[in-house]
Order: sequence, then C-alpha cells, then structure tokens
Amino acid sequence: MKTTPDILLINSYAPRQRVVSDAALENSLVILRTYLEYKGIHAEIVDDQRVTALEKGVPQWCLRLLKTMTRLLMKFYRVKPLAAGMLVAAWPLQAYALQCRREYLRNRRRQIAADVQARQIPIVGLKLWYGEAYTWGRELAAEIRQYSPETIIIAGGPQVKVYGDIVLSHTDFDLAIMGPGEEILEKLITLRRQTPSKSIFLQQVHAQWGGPLLKTGGFAGDHTEVVRGLAAQTIPNYYAADLDGKILFHTIVDGVGCSWNNCNFCSHTRCTVPFTPRPVEDIITEIKAMLQRGISFFRFSSSETPMVHGREIAEAILTHGLNIRFSMFVRAANVSAETLATYRLLIQAGLRAVFMGGETGHDGVNREIMNKGIERKDIINTIVTIRLASDAVRLPCRVGLSLIYPCPLPPGISMEEVFQANVTLIDEALPDTVIVNPPGPFPETNWYKDAAKFGFKFSEGAATFTQRFMEYEYSIYKPVEFWDDLGSSLNDMESKTVLKETGKLRAYVASLGIPTDISDEYLMMTEAIGLQSKLDLVRFKQKTLLDIISGSTDYTREITASINAASRRLARTYTR
Repeated sequence: MKTTPDILLINSYAPRQRVVSDAALENSLVILRTYLEYKGIHAEIVDDQRVTALEKGVPQWCLRLLKTMTRLLMKFYRVKPLAAGMLVAAWPLQAYALQCRREYLRNRRRQIAADVQARQIPIVGLKLWYGEAYTWGRELAAEIRQYSPETIIIAGGPQVKVYGDIVLSHTDFDLAIMGPGEEILEKLITLRRQTPSKSIFLQQVHAQWGGPLLKTGGFAGDHTEVVRGLAAQTIPNYYAADLDGKILFHTIVDGVGCSWNNCNFCSHTRCTVPFTPRPVEDIITEIKAMLQRGISFFRFSSSETPMVHGREIAEAILTHGLNIRFSMFVRAANVSAETLATYRLLIQAGLRAVFMGGETGHDGVNREIMNKGIERKDIINTIVTIRLASDAVRLPCRVGLSLIYPCPLPPGISMEEVFQANVTLIDEALPDTVIVNPPGPFPETNWYKDAAKFGFKFSEGAATFTQRFMEYEYSIYKPVEFWDDLGSSLNDMESKTVLKETGKLRAYVASLGIPTDISDEYLMMTEAIGLQSKLDLVRFKQKTLLDIISGSTDYTREITASINAASRRLARTYTR
C-alpha cells in the first residue's frame, strides 16, 4: 500500500514534443524533493516528460504512416502544388494522432487526480510551462479541486516567473510561488500540518505573506536572501527513476540575475536583484556529485554568466581535473585581450557552446527599442573572439545567436531596414545556429507596460491577450495559416502577418545552410557524439524536425542513447 506524501510535485507537459530537450533531467523538482526530504518531509514526483513516454496513446500504425507522409512532405515542400496536396492528405492523420495523444493526457490527469483523492494528499505542487503544457496543468488543477477540495494546489515554475499572479486568474490554483520554492514549501507544509482546514490555512497564508502570490529570492528583491540561498543551494539527489527516459544533461545553478537587467522586452527583469554568483566551490561540489551519477553534460542556468565568474569556474574545473562539457548564456561585450583569455580558459575547461541574445543587427533598434546596452559591433566582435579562442586551444565552441524579428520600430526606421541589418549581421557573424523569435510583450516588461509606445495593440485588451498568450502553443513548424489569431498586432500587422515576417528571416538563415532553432545544450552535446560539421547539424535538425512534426521518437531515442552513452563515458574518467 502506498504511503501518503506531504506533497506531490508534478511536471506539466504538452501533448507533443516541442523541442528535443523536452526530456532533459528535471533538476528543479528533484531539488525540491531533495531539500524537503532532508527536512523530514515526504515528497513524491510525477514527471511524464520522458523520451520513452512521448508516443503513448497513439497507435504505432498511425505514427509510422504519419512519419512516412511527413518525410515526403519535407522532401517535396518546395513543389507547392504537391506539398499542398500532401499537407491536405496528412492533416486528418495528424489530427487523429493529436486526438489520441490528448485523450491519453486526459486519462493521465484522471489517474493523478484519483491518486490524490485516494491517498488524501494534502498539497500538490505543479511546475507550469507555456502553451498546452500550461493548459494541461490548469485542467489537472481543476480535476484535483473537483475530487479533493481540501487539497492545496500550488503553481510554480517558468510560467509563474513570467506571468506572476496572472496564473491565478480563472484557474483552480490556490497559491503561486514566484522564485525558489524550497524554503517556502517547507514553511507551507509545516503550516498545513498545524491547521485543521484548507480555508484556515489560506487565511493564515494571506495574513503572513500578503496574498496568494508568494515571491521569493530575486523576485522578492532581497539581495541578502539571494546570497544566503545561493550559499545553501541544494544539490539534487537523482534517483534511478529520475534518470529513466531522460537526456543526461543537468542544469546547474551558477548564479541568479543579470548584470544588465534593463532590456525592454525581457521577462527576466522581474528578478530585481543584480547578478549574484554562486560560490565556485559549491558549483564544483555539485559537478562532482553529478559525475558520480554518470552525468557529465551541463548547462549553466543564469540568463548570463559574466566573464569574471566564468573564469573562476573554469579555473576551478581545470584545477580539479574534471572532464565535462557545458554550455552557457553570454552577453555580447566590448571585448579585450582579457575576454579572449577568459574564453580560451572556458573552452579548455569544457565550454562547447554559448547562447547569445543579439536581438537585432540594427543599432538604433537595439538602443531605442530593445535597450540591450550593446551595439552590432559588440555582437560580431564577441563571436569573433570566441572563434579565436576556440582556434587557439584547438577545441570547438559553437555559437547560437538569437534575434527578435519583426520588432517595434523607432521613428524613421522601416521594417525592411531592420531586416537588412539582421541579414548583414548574420552574414558577417556566421553563427552555428540562429534562433529567430517573434516579438512577445510579456507582463511587466516595458513592451507590455508601454505597449502603445512600442506599437503593440490588443484588440480585446491587455488582460484578455495575456490569458490567451499563456496558453498559446507556439510552434515554428506549423504553417502560419493554421495558427489562431492572438488578438494582437504590431505596427498594424496582425499576429499571423507578424509570424510570416518571422518566417521570412528564418528562411534567409536556412538559405545560408545555417540550421535554425538548435538550443545551446544540443550544440554542445551533438559535438560530443561526433556531429561536428555544419552538415551534421543540418541533418540533426532535419531528423529531429521529422520526429517533432510526425510525433515519432525514433531519432530522439537514438540521439538520446548516444548522448547518454557519451555522458557516462566522460563521467567514468572522474576519480575522487
């Protein structure tokens, strides 16, 4: 007979694979469980986001046929009449597969809700992602509320960090945690044990914390608390079940915040503390713990790892003789000889990919619209510096560049000028991959608060737009004609026109033979398994795209097995 946990932690997920790294190790929920168990609290995790679970509910004959049709569609997509006919033929099969998958997810929600009811679990914590994953989490909360009205339902995760208390509107979530959840969950669980009913518990929470949105860490603006929290950062204790069906790369907390934190468009500005580094010795301790579990691929979690902190981490990795591979987010800068030396050291320590937010190649747009604090020359010079550092140490380091297009426009600047500036930037920088994102006015950013100034309009008001935006399933692989209208416009372009313009720049990138939309962790891991040329990356993109569109996981499982074998092989070189 199963025991009743104090809290059930659940990872939300969408019906279909969205990116190849969907099945990465679930570090944040395991951190919560590890911390709570250390405090004597029984926590369990439900995490169905696994490579081995992505096909569940869909008949194999359907997946095989859909994969064949998708392969043909990808082969002949340039022949418009033929492609259109194949798309029409494949659409009913695609719809049937999605219906099967959604029915499976509905049944899974019922199973989880029934388990909560049967075991009378007092608290459920839901990690929320965007789009259909958020919808699934919201509907699960409603089902739990229906059958277990006394259960406390707490929302957390990326969706709360972006949307804040908006996730509490029109939903069955009782509370939302915006920021690190370890200590606040311990306090909530202790309080729940001491109160006779849910209503009294919620009254006390509101009295103590001021409402249902509980801000912690950098989102509470308490720098002293952030420093203390980083010094006591929990190292996740992965069980064997946590690794099953997962890609063995671990997101490691290297710090909190951003050294700039003034971008007009960025939701990270809701974390109001300046960049605060985690003690390097603690990062090394965590890396060693992961190596003992066969995990040697890492992604640094910060929205930017400043060069000074990166250098200290690299020096420590080399001093301890750790054989790892990692990726990180970097900020373009006015480079110097010291910048070059730091990148050389980082690459020697295992840096194999960086992700850089360039946003645009137009300096006026970056200055007046993005408020990025950088210029076009900084982006190019930083990429050149990384290339020079890589050549100097004779080790690879790939560069991913992200752009926002189309975008709001300063007075006197046309969209065509911005497009050409982006084209010139890409031509000169020649990154290994480019991610082109449409503009998104996220809550509490300047783009949202001053929407009219930046050219955004919401046909039904900002509140309705935001509710729709939270559940909008953004997928670059779906024809624009099949997208729902967001109820927004930019520079008098309605949302579908905006997406078409995004596709225009993405198509230009592809015409150069540069693969689009490959994440930094996959740039790093594919290099480790021998996919080292530009052609290798293009083929990787094509094969993963085939899986994503068709719903199959054939190649995803193959590449996951190769990555995991490489991770374990590297980890075996570690000796205590």
